[in-house]
Amino acid sequence: MEKSRIQARAKILALAAGLGMGAAACDRADEVPPPNPTDTRNVPEPVNPATVPSPPPTMTPPADGVAGSAAGTGTAPGEPTAGPIAGVDRSFISEAMSRGLAEIEASGLAATKGADPKVKSFAEKLQKDHMDANEKLKSLATSKGMTVSTTIDPAVQGKLDELEKLSGAELDRAYLENFGASAHRETITLFERQARDGQDPDLKAFAEQTLGVLRSHLELAQQLQPAGTAAQ
Repeated sequence: MEKSRIQARAKILALAAGLGMGAAACDRADEVPPPNPTDTRNVPEPVNPATVPSPPPTMTPPADGVAGSAAGTGTAPGEPTAGPIAGVDRSFISEAMSRGLAEIEASGLAATKGADPKVKSFAEKLQKDHMDANEKLKSLATSKGMTVSTTIDPAVQGKLDELEKLSGAELDRAYLENFGASAHRETITLFERQARDGQDPDLKAFAEQTLGVLRSHLELAQQLQPAGTAAQ
């Protein structure tokens, strides 16, 4: 009987010892070992700012589709150059426009109310050519900020008023006398002076280009000049 109690007690002690060892093992499994300062396998290296590449600069689209700011400030070849207009150029614009308008109006009267077919044909050519020249001059002046006057010189306007009262051969004669050879000589002198002494390069070029047309008008007017009339 005593022997049975001793064996049972031994079994209980052995079981208790086994349970204690299992619990200790579980406690050790749950423990997290402290980090090893020498273990660098999973530690990221510090970033050196000097080695980080800079992002590409943001490009701002140029206005109006012009590539680059320098290209946007230039002037395309053949375009008028903007800027203040010198006094000599302003005087040329005003006088050239006034003379051109007078030729247009006088030629319109001769083309519709004249009698001589040659004079009428001459008047039609002058009307067209002077309209073209005035349009070019007006465009140039406007591009440079100048408002072009449409006023005709009072003395010339008086001749136009007298011409409007005439018709037939009388109108032909008055037209050639007041708006033919003599008027074109004066206009040619004006354009030659601008081509030589003008300050604005665009207006100088316009004057040079128009001189050929004006000289052809002078030749035609001299041919139509009535016989016996002294050269004007």
